Amino acid sequence: MHTHIFNSRDFPSLSPPSFIFMMNQRTYTHAHSENLCHGGIMITASHLPCDKNGLKFFTKARGGYTKSDVQDLIEIAKLDVMKKTQQYHGKEGKSSPTEKVNFMPLYAKTLRDAIIREVHNTSSTATATIDQLLQQPKPLSGIRIVLNAGGGSGAFFDGVLRGLGADTSSSIGVVPNSEFPLGVPNPENPDMVSRTIDACAESNADLGIMLDTDADRSGFVLPRSITVTVNDDSKAAKKACSGYEVLNRNRLIALLGVAFAQKSPGCTIVTDSGTSEGLAHFLTQNLRLRHCRYLKGYANVIGKAKRLCAGTLRHSGLGTTGTINAEMAIETSGHCAMKENDFVDDGTYTAVKLIGMLAKHQEQQHQPGSSSNSIASFSYTSLLELIVDLNEMETECEL
Repeated sequence: MHTHIFNSRDFPSLSPPSFIFMMNQRTYTHAHSENLCHGGIMITASHLPCDKNGLKFFTKARGGYTKSDVQDLIEIAKLDVMKKTQQYHGKEGKSSPTEKVNFMPLYAKTLRDAIIREVHNTSSTATATIDQLLQQPKPLSGIRIVLNAGGGSGAFFDGVLRGLGADTSSSIGVVPNSEFPLGVPNPENPDMVSRTIDACAESNADLGIMLDTDADRSGFVLPRSITVTVNDDSKAAKKACSGYEVLNRNRLIALLGVAFAQKSPGCTIVTDSGTSEGLAHFLTQNLRLRHCRYLKGYANVIGKAKRLCAGTLRHSGLGTTGTINAEMAIETSGHCAMKENDFVDDGTYTAVKLIGMLAKHQEQQHQPGSSSNSIASFSYTSLLELIVDLNEMETECEL
């Protein structure tokens, strides 16, 4: 998993370093924050067939490029690229215009640190704080996670989870394979959902994570029932999970809403227009959050959230002026971007939030005191219970 970075000696108008070809959007964000590049380009077809590959462009100032940004870029390229090419080919003893640099360890470390912060409920990004927390028992020890990356670029996340103590032995598609033998990864695809549910049931998993091809979308699987049996003599615990259900679309937005209601009461959640009335009621009435329902398209909801935070517009439905604390922009397809993550559309970071919720939720479960019996059984509350008041539609069909 490597990335190419153009060297500024071959393009004198750019100070070192310049643009990187990357695996995903978050790779660029962290490379930029470390002053390793000015911009990023990702080659991806997303969930489309491999012959539909295209380019996504990113800079710090603009974030992900929109259609109009790309059109401007094309016009600039028409005027400039030939000149740069001629300059390059006119050099004597010219070297390759790219060098190979592995940015993935940097990206993986940021996700690891984010999970640690979520589990320990700290907002500190200080290296000393993270290093101190790393001295404690691994935060995901005892948690079984099925990661279904489908052979896509999100396969690296398996190593992050294992490094924190999670049992990921039943994961699927964690070896990148551009042929996608199990089908193109898509967390909304019934086959991918069914395959993940089966793997979770077979392995007694606490959580299933589904990522699309380039890991910017995610969906999840959770058990409805969790029973723990503890042998008082040996203190050994055995967990049994059952009734696995998919967590995506309105359900996923609702559960993430619970997380932000605790972290940032009264904040705004921006969604696309495909969300249900039941979700709107749950966010605004049950969680006392603000809900801004906007246009379809993940770029649209992300752009809307950024403008709300910047105070460059007023949304009449929110009944306020000035800046608005829009913590999350999310589309029902699973595209999700959070303010704390620089509004980068990142499925692995969405998983970070769910993993943090799961670990804290299980830690908060109270085990009963010792009984006269040598074996005691008790039940965990599923994360699904946190959205039990969400009014769901019996039939959901998108036209």
